[in-house]
Amino acid sequence: MLYGIGKMKCIFIISASILTVYLLTNLIVPFVFRGEMIFIVDAVLWATILPLTLIISKLSQTNIFRTDKTLIQIAIIIAVFQTFLSVFMAFFMGFGKNILVWTPRALALYFPFLLTPFLATEISRAYLTKTVGKRKPTAAILLIGLFYTLLTPTIPAYLGLTTPLAIAEFLIRTFIPTLATSLLATYFAYLGGLPANLAYMAVPAFFTWFSPILPNLQWQTQSIITVIGTTIGFLILDAAVKPLPTARERRRIRIHTRPTRKGEKQTMYWTAIALIAVIAVWSTTGLLGFTPTIIASGSMQPTLNPGDIAIVASTPTKAIKIGDIIQYRTPQTEEPIIHRVIDKYETGGLTWFITQGDANNAPDDPINEKQVTGKVIFTIPKLGWVSIYIKEFAANAYNFLTATLPKAITEGGTFILANTIPITAALTLTAYTYLLFTYHKTTKKEGKNE
Repeated sequence: MLYGIGKMKCIFIISASILTVYLLTNLIVPFVFRGEMIFIVDAVLWATILPLTLIISKLSQTNIFRTDKTLIQIAIIIAVFQTFLSVFMAFFMGFGKNILVWTPRALALYFPFLLTPFLATEISRAYLTKTVGKRKPTAAILLIGLFYTLLTPTIPAYLGLTTPLAIAEFLIRTFIPTLATSLLATYFAYLGGLPANLAYMAVPAFFTWFSPILPNLQWQTQSIITVIGTTIGFLILDAAVKPLPTARERRRIRIHTRPTRKGEKQTMYWTAIALIAVIAVWSTTGLLGFTPTIIASGSMQPTLNPGDIAIVASTPTKAIKIGDIIQYRTPQTEEPIIHRVIDKYETGGLTWFITQGDANNAPDDPINEKQVTGKVIFTIPKLGWVSIYIKEFAANAYNFLTATLPKAITEGGTFILANTIPITAALTLTAYTYLLFTYHKTTKKEGKNE
């Protein structure tokens, strides 16, 4: 084994190598290379960290792969939970298409550009944490987490911090959420080595890379969700394992978190919920061939009632018959309309439909086949009320946090500033009166005792 200066040299080599690659990819590569070569050279530079870290960990006999299956399960559960929080909020704030287009050529070019820095970061994180954290684990976790947080933004991002407002936005938008995630990943690396921190970081990374749609959240909301998710993750991890041991305790005990049948069932349970949530999200975009739609009006009563969920499937125009219930859009309405087909004809090379709500007295204006999004294949009664109530609650909570609460704080602060002297005098008088009565009662009691 390498002791003393040997280990310090290993730590320095790994840290210096990562910092060098970071500087090269930010300052040199963009000015020397052009186009697709930038991605290729960046991937090659980051790839050099992988064998270097593995060789040094083998020479220093630092096993970064030793872990516990339960820690991996916990890491996956926490990562899925944090991803689910963003997806859940996106139901109210919207989704957007992923800008990554995974054609075979793009996959061959961009995937190594994304994967190599990710693997280099997590493998080196595991080695540094296992090496530095042997004596002072808490300090090591804080320093290593901060180190990788500072390397996440690009150098141009730092150069743009020229005003107090830009600095404040950078701290809230980027630095604090990244630091929270980095600290939790480093904690996983300390407890479970590379497999644990890799599992925790891989779930959101692969979701971002490969999901066809992504949550389209405001950065303020995303920052809050990230910090809340990592905080809950720390609590879950602390409840599942023993506290960080000291150097002396590490010689006598090992952290054991044996999986149980109950734990395995819970893991399968939450994994199933996560998969159902992902399918539900994708179904809202029509990517799976059908789209759930909540009925909001009573125009189709008694067939469809407000709060019902109608499953709309993409259907060829020729397969739509008179009597079918279809969904369509018009330029005059933002929301899609679900009504019954009462007539059908062809003109101008297009198929036209006449629709009418079952509860309406008059038919709608004719629509053509290009406006039809699908046919209702079946309905789920009343389940949509859950989404309606959640939306109303989220909208009220969002309005309270963004409008009512800031207004109350502003007005309260203005009132306090405008009445500083009277308020201070009143508080001082109240405190003095309380102390006076307390002193009087204490003195009287002591006099009786004497």
